[in-house]
Amino acid sequence: MAKGISSKNLREILGNQKLRKQLAYEDPMWFCLVYLRQCFKYPLAPFHLEMFHILKNPKYEFAVIMAFRESGKSTIMNMANVLWSVLGKPQKKFIVVMSQTQEQAKNHFTNLKAELKYNDLLREDFGPFTDDESEWKKMSLELIYRESKIISVSREQSVRGIKYDSLRPDLIICDDLEDSSARSDEIKRDELYVRFISEILPLGSEHTRIIVLGNLICEGSLLMRLKRDIEEKGQKGVFRAYPIIDCESRILWPGKFSNIEKVRELCKKFPRAMWIREFLLRLVWTNKDGEEPKPIIMDDVFIKKYNLSPKREAFPKQCELIPQMKEFNILLPDKEMIPPIISSLSVSTVSNNRDMLDLNWPS
Repeated sequence: MAKGISSKNLREILGNQKLRKQLAYEDPMWFCLVYLRQCFKYPLAPFHLEMFHILKNPKYEFAVIMAFRESGKSTIMNMANVLWSVLGKPQKKFIVVMSQTQEQAKNHFTNLKAELKYNDLLREDFGPFTDDESEWKKMSLELIYRESKIISVSREQSVRGIKYDSLRPDLIICDDLEDSSARSDEIKRDELYVRFISEILPLGSEHTRIIVLGNLICEGSLLMRLKRDIEEKGQKGVFRAYPIIDCESRILWPGKFSNIEKVRELCKKFPRAMWIREFLLRLVWTNKDGEEPKPIIMDDVFIKKYNLSPKREAFPKQCELIPQMKEFNILLPDKEMIPPIISSLSVSTVSNNRDMLDLNWPS
């Protein structure tokens, strides 16, 4: 539940059909609180509110979201986004959800299908939808009463020129188009980026919203290239990074991880490099053979220990979009930077209760 909304307030809203429909129609956060409560087992975090802000604000037509594993990014930016965009204020008519594999595409569509078929409150307020099983099986759903369509595809499927009647897609969601194997295959990374620029971006119309979701794979991954396109090449859009903790060890999701010890316990379950990359969203240094057994992390404590004074722009910080995110100091993922003075080192021995290295490498 969002901060400031009591259980009593929510019950009162749920009991008033006109009010709950109006709130859910206008705001994706309320849509989730009213119709998708079962998907949110923990209180919402400030970065979730920032995601909702992006969805609610039509100026963010192109958004690239990088977040730590199990952060809820797919629940909010994919499933809830699709449902709200069709049933709520955006009134989208043709939605394409793209995943890396056919199995992932099926899983995303199954989640949507479950809500549309079995969510009684959603059906009561916004139904009927469809009972045509042949449509479900094709991972394609036409909501006849809404004159809209949702399809789920894998990245191998061609979507060039795809239309629904005369309509081009007005919402495209790309969810985890890459996995960790992309780190060792530069050719495939290049092919995916070229396809995204040449086929997926032009797929929609002038005001098509495109959402790209994923984790940190490597410097040359799709999300990192799109980040640079936004920051350096004039691509209109917004890039957001949400690590599990910021660079001052503030927990981004305190409702799920109430103290730093819980983060440490989670850290122990994963290999070091995976934790650094997929939870802290920090690029990992690899040696010339591409191995990463002892990653070096460039954080403030490490810099001070070795008397390094990089320019501020070498370590860019993320500016908040909403006031609730002002308390966090998020270091954006950037190029691998290993100064010559420490390039031969394999591991940092820095130990500090507040720094990230202590979380990166649990004993």
